[in-house]
Amino acid sequence: MPETDQAFLGREVGGTAFGLDASGYHKARLAYPDALYDEIYARQPANPSILEIGAGSGLVTQSLLRRNPSKLVAVEPDPALVAFTKRRLPDPRLTVIAAPFPEASINSEFDLIACAAAFHWMDPREALARVKELLASTGLWAMWWHSYRNPGRGDELADLITPLLREVPLPPSDTLFRHYSLDEEHHRETLVRAGFKNVEYRLYAQERKLTTAQVIALYQSYSYVRLLPADRQSRLIEDIAQIVEGRFGGLAPNLVLTPLYFANKQAVGAGRP
Repeated sequence: MPETDQAFLGREVGGTAFGLDASGYHKARLAYPDALYDEIYARQPANPSILEIGAGSGLVTQSLLRRNPSKLVAVEPDPALVAFTKRRLPDPRLTVIAAPFPEASINSEFDLIACAAAFHWMDPREALARVKELLASTGLWAMWWHSYRNPGRGDELADLITPLLREVPLPPSDTLFRHYSLDEEHHRETLVRAGFKNVEYRLYAQERKLTTAQVIALYQSYSYVRLLPADRQSRLIEDIAQIVEGRFGGLAPNLVLTPLYFANKQAVGAGRP
């Protein structure tokens, strides 16, 4: 079956799918590299004001708080994830808004607006227009993702799992053979068309080993697995477990690629880092 026949989930799914098991979703996801935050913060003033779009379970929120922002406003449409994050991160600098972006009511201006693994759930033109409205004149927009399944890149586990997904509706961030976040040309063009300046791209890679239970937990955290009918979900998870056990003896390699895109609202002089 050609990839063009693949079905995809609607953007509205992002507002409800992950809160179905907030704790499981949080535990299954890998933290982002310190180098990524170093790259972003090298372009920030001391104690920046930050808006985070699509905060989820607070994985990035927690890392941003460690970098001493003056304030952090986190927007998340899923009420279950909002409640989970508020319980996990009781910090006076943090305000969590339960609303979708760009509709959320926000009146402040921010040095940094960040969006991790959530931009694909929004209309890009509307979202980026609102981001520009909320950015300070020298502000930075940054968006990034983890790509956990990378077939054709020496990722043997992904090569074996990918054929199982041919008839599974995938999220807007994914295709059968490549995560859309890895399409550098597409994202550069999107940001330039939206009027952003100094668009830059970085790619980070992490290699790790996952037990069968960890692979299952990872796939069960995905929107496209969570929303399958119970019988199809069970068969898919069983097939994935058999691959990990049969091919890798219960400990499978996993390549995680993390593309980062960042840009300024206005052109920045050469004197700024």
